[in-house]
Amino acid sequence: MSRKPDPAGVAKATAKGPLEGVALIERAIEVVESDPYRPGDSEKRPGGLIELPKKARPIIIGDLHANLENLNRIFDFGTNRADLEAGAIECIIVGDIEHDDRTGHMKEMDSSLAILEELFRLLDRYDGHIHYLRGNHDTFDERLRKSGIAQGLEFKMLLLAKRGPEYVAAVQRFFEALPIFVMGENFVITHAGPPHGGLDRQELVDIRRYPEKYHQLMWTRVNEFRDGTPSPKEYGGRDIKLALEMLNMPPETHFVVGHNPLWGDGNTVGFWKDVVGIKNHHIIYSGSGSQAPFLTFEGGELVVKVGIPKKPEVYYYG
Repeated sequence: MSRKPDPAGVAKATAKGPLEGVALIERAIEVVESDPYRPGDSEKRPGGLIELPKKARPIIIGDLHANLENLNRIFDFGTNRADLEAGAIECIIVGDIEHDDRTGHMKEMDSSLAILEELFRLLDRYDGHIHYLRGNHDTFDERLRKSGIAQGLEFKMLLLAKRGPEYVAAVQRFFEALPIFVMGENFVITHAGPPHGGLDRQELVDIRRYPEKYHQLMWTRVNEFRDGTPSPKEYGGRDIKLALEMLNMPPETHFVVGHNPLWGDGNTVGFWKDVVGIKNHHIIYSGSGSQAPFLTFEGGELVVKVGIPKKPEVYYYG
């Protein structure tokens, strides 16, 4: 099933001006909870899984961490915006749209507010074609820390000061309403990685019944030592293999995550293919320091494109 933006409905909704504030967040919650590809769980609530139809053409965007410019670069690439308007593509963002992760900027939260409100507007505009997965930074939990900075709490304090408690409560409801996993024809996507022990389709739909697996899908990291035994906080090739088997997905399925950019190899694109030797396991990061990459499929093949072309090297000869 495909649902395209309804021009008449948009005109009606914006007759008194664009939605903003709490009303815009409530609209975003409505959109994510009524996603046409999101099965209901056993308690008739929106489940944790998005099942995209066969032949759906995705664009997959990695963690942005408050970089609105990179998000716009991706949407402005080629025909992406026109294709979204036409309902011709499904955009999946792997989570962590907020919280600048650059050294010296981690306490700055204005950019997080700007990009989060842009996400709300995108969800409203492209109803049913933007799919945002929950990442570990999609929280106000004071235990979320980066370089000792409680970014979740810092963000909450800024929103309280600038928007008020009702707005903060609405954002919290938005975080809690988000799905956690996408399955497509030849790919799966989650924020962090597979949980230990695998999981099946129904567990994904009912993911809130499985808090440990829910946590791991947002927090686990790849074991960078391919021959080592993953710790409880890490995953390896066997975890990916088991997850795909339990989901009845072919072994060659592309398993795409964000969360764990591996900058140590000198990469500047923001895309890591066949990570630590695990074929078809990829990490994508689209925030600061990257070339604003996104993934799509052409002719059945996964391809990476960038919103910031690499600058040509200049050589001087004396």
